[in-house]
Amino acid sequence: MFTKILVPIDGSLQSDAAVDLALRMAAASNANVTFVHAVELSRIAALSGPSAIDPSIAIDAACQAGNAILGDAKQKATDCGVSSETLLLEDECIRSVMAAARQIKADLIVVGSHGRSGISRALLGSVAEGILRHSNVPVLVCHAPPVQPVQKPNGAIKREVLVAEQTML
Repeated sequence: MFTKILVPIDGSLQSDAAVDLALRMAAASNANVTFVHAVELSRIAALSGPSAIDPSIAIDAACQAGNAILGDAKQKATDCGVSSETLLLEDECIRSVMAAARQIKADLIVVGSHGRSGISRALLGSVAEGILRHSNVPVLVCHAPPVQPVQKPNGAIKREVLVAEQTML
């Protein structure tokens, strides 16, 4: 069905979920997966501003982090027996993802979403939404499974409080 799957990743739980989903789909259909990570150079340079901080240091660090994220995804693909490639993009995220989709002739984009709404979505924007709006190919948006908080039995909490009280005395 799909032969070239593009997966934008940022190292978040949501993008990890997209990686896992794309790899399952690719393994089932013998598709190739291309992982992309965007480093927004203009945003990094703007954050550095006219301060004494050299933006090239921040840019190098962002590129190293991006390559590490891409390397982890590629290793997952190798472990699953899926053919994959990686691309480190140096431009605005949505624009560069769309350019990469055209470049590799992707027939599916799998992207993770934080699922923000309201003011946080308006202020932070949504990469997934931008990709949905600009893509000419199908886009599959997925969320990470919810993380369950670690809960201790009531007795454990009471014992910890008792120990804390005794320690303070």
